[in-house]
Amino acid sequence: MRYTIVGAGGIGGLQGAWMTRAGCDITFVERWQEHVDALNENGVYVDGSRGEHRIPVKAVTPDRLPGLAPLETVIIAVKSQDTRAAVEQLLPYSTAETAFVSMQAGENIHIVEEIVGAQRTIGADPNYGGALVDPGHLEAGFPNYIWVGEMDGAYTSRLRQLQLDLMHWTPTYVTDNIKGVVWTKFVYASQILLSALTDRPSGEAMQKTKHRLVAGALVNEAIQVADALGLNLVGFDFFDPEPYRRRDSGNSDALLFWLEYAWPRHEVFRANGFHKYVKTGSGIRWDIAHRKRGSESTAFMKSLMRSAQQAGMEMPLNRALVDMIHEIESGERPLKDENFDELADAIRQHGA
Repeated sequence: MRYTIVGAGGIGGLQGAWMTRAGCDITFVERWQEHVDALNENGVYVDGSRGEHRIPVKAVTPDRLPGLAPLETVIIAVKSQDTRAAVEQLLPYSTAETAFVSMQAGENIHIVEEIVGAQRTIGADPNYGGALVDPGHLEAGFPNYIWVGEMDGAYTSRLRQLQLDLMHWTPTYVTDNIKGVVWTKFVYASQILLSALTDRPSGEAMQKTKHRLVAGALVNEAIQVADALGLNLVGFDFFDPEPYRRRDSGNSDALLFWLEYAWPRHEVFRANGFHKYVKTGSGIRWDIAHRKRGSESTAFMKSLMRSAQQAGMEMPLNRALVDMIHEIESGERPLKDENFDELADAIRQHGA
């Protein structure tokens, strides 16, 4: 199977590097020219949780796509705001047999499906961490697993081959409910976005009961959309949607799960490991505080609002959160804990 991986960052870059090392035919498509040049000249340098490695890889900029035709299996690993443009750019070089793997969360899988059709779409939910630090330099974060699945839940030969190849990087499992899996991560993203309001690590900021209840209200609102659309959400190793379905103040203890189990599990290897991590927060905060660029928050809200409209619902709480993140991105609002308090006031005004 010949792979084209669109996006050579912390998700696609790490996955493709290990697949290349195992002998898979991989070509990265990346629009950042400096990154492409570094990859081709020196290979990809990886540090972090897997130790230090330098792996020779192939990379091209999008204008070189004609030379890759016909595309066989495409892994989409770009930011949410770039999904539609990236897939549409690939269409002229694809065939009826080309498989498009959305290695992203939530609504992205439906964007890909809308453009190429369900028969050519495979969903994938990566649960490992990673970051693009500098041109040619990736940092491997928390090591975890991937879920993959066909849109109709079928177990196909191409899905089996994809699973085997992805396992060169990390354990990979097949599910017949890939929509529910990626949407579970999508509703959890409300809490991830919330962590971008402060300059403290997420686990520290979420110690306060008020902050946990803010997270609970945001995730609950997103869960209501998923439920209205008939999606079957599933718990995974660091997030269980069930405690978030309750909306009373007594639910604070149930939300401690993330702090008592999930957060320490993600952070213990940083505290006791051999590597000083550059990326220590969410991808949203990484983009805002370190890469100094717009985050996925706008794309997240557009996708959530589109789904909410289909269900005849509104999203005032998540909209208020994203508005605050936009102010942080534009420099109008600093990163601070007081942002949680302001959002809590807005939630109370909506009776949540």
